[in-house]
Amino acid sequence: MRVVGLTGGIACGKSLVSSWLREQEDCRVIDGDLLSRELTAPGGAALPDLRIRFGAEVFTADGRLNRRALGSLVFSDPEARADLDRLMAPFLRDLTLQRLSEARAEGIALCFLDYPLLFEKGYDALCDTVWCVTLPPALQLQRLMSRDHLTEPEARLRMEAVLSTKEKAARSQVLIDNSGDRAFTLSLLPPLLEEERRQAGIREERRRRSDRYSAGSSLPEMLLPPSVPVTGAPSAPVLSRSQPESMERPAASRRKAEPKKAPWRLPVWLSVLLAVAFFLVLGTFTAQALMQAWLTRKADQHLAEERAIHTNYPLEYREMIESAAEEYNLQPAFVSAIIRCESSFQPLAESSVGARGLMQLMPDTAEWIAGKMRFPDYAFERMYDPESNVRFGCWYLRYLASLFHGDPVCVACAYHAGQGQVTAWLSDSRYSDDGTTLVLSRLAEGPTKTYAGRVIRTYGIYQALYFESPVPADGADAASLDAGFRQ
Repeated sequence: MRVVGLTGGIACGKSLVSSWLREQEDCRVIDGDLLSRELTAPGGAALPDLRIRFGAEVFTADGRLNRRALGSLVFSDPEARADLDRLMAPFLRDLTLQRLSEARAEGIALCFLDYPLLFEKGYDALCDTVWCVTLPPALQLQRLMSRDHLTEPEARLRMEAVLSTKEKAARSQVLIDNSGDRAFTLSLLPPLLEEERRQAGIREERRRRSDRYSAGSSLPEMLLPPSVPVTGAPSAPVLSRSQPESMERPAASRRKAEPKKAPWRLPVWLSVLLAVAFFLVLGTFTAQALMQAWLTRKADQHLAEERAIHTNYPLEYREMIESAAEEYNLQPAFVSAIIRCESSFQPLAESSVGARGLMQLMPDTAEWIAGKMRFPDYAFERMYDPESNVRFGCWYLRYLASLFHGDPVCVACAYHAGQGQVTAWLSDSRYSDDGTTLVLSRLAEGPTKTYAGRVIRTYGIYQALYFESPVPADGADAASLDAGFRQ
């Protein structure tokens, strides 16, 4: 089995490459972050040691690890970071070796180790080669601040806490430039993967040859020298090198050479006809090959575009979303669009103003919803829990839908800017013709208009990708259904 390391600087886009590799046949991706989460999930092997070293301050009230609190601690305290590394290292290495052994036993030919700290922790020693995803430092800093909602000093602190991207690139064999858009980066991967598959095939062939002619095995009889008799076979006389191998016949018994005949030549007209036929056949095959290549290229382009759409618009927690949407009479595609625009399906996302979770609920809003729902044992920490966050968000969407007659633009704007702002716009003829619906194109330019436009567009994409088109039933209003709400 060929093992390829996959690493890169923080926020350089390694997860994009890893996600693409997971979709490829005959590839296995072992994700170090997922293994760490497995070790620190409820019931994980590393939790008791973490509690002893870092105390209850890095755990939530229900006993879960507070990853944000732990991350803030270790990135600001080198000693705490060193202790965390020493504590997690044996657990992570044992689990990594176990996953590699399982992949080898399953006959996997190509396995990728997706580890951000591949070099720092010595996992490159397990790899045959290493891929590194790179970015210019300025662009890396910008993407890290945008992704994790960090200030510039916080982002620089995290970048300086690990090996630099430049150093990782110098120690890697394959570099992947992610400074362009997603489509450009994904276009670089197929030829790299094909080369790794070829190398894996060469390695497997060498292994089979080594097994075939390993120490102690006998050579085939046909390869033995003629002077060495086969074991168990009767000895045969061996001719010396001085003996002639054949006897020449007497000159009198030789057959006389016959006179040579003139070679037969093709007529000119037949030669021309065959040449024309040859070029016609060659032209036909060439045209077919070119057409096939064009069709294959178009099919690959279409597949790449489709994969890019799915990569940009993922759907996670589908069963949870569908259940909450059914409970509160919403279309799951609309709920999915809100989550994608709010948190990109990151359950631990937290904005600079304190909004949390998949649907980015503010503390006062979440507390008000909990009171309306009569939610037992409510605490704002519950908004990190995907199921609780989605149920609270869906209840609030249903509430807004009932206030604004299911108009999608009104609901999206109210979710972003508050119901008071939407009520003011509805009373202004510049934005609303009937006092119940808003015309998105006529709203004043600003964050709320941009947000509502993204939600409506994303809802249409999710509806087309993952859900059947809504069909009005029992005289239900089609416009309201298209808005994402059931009657």
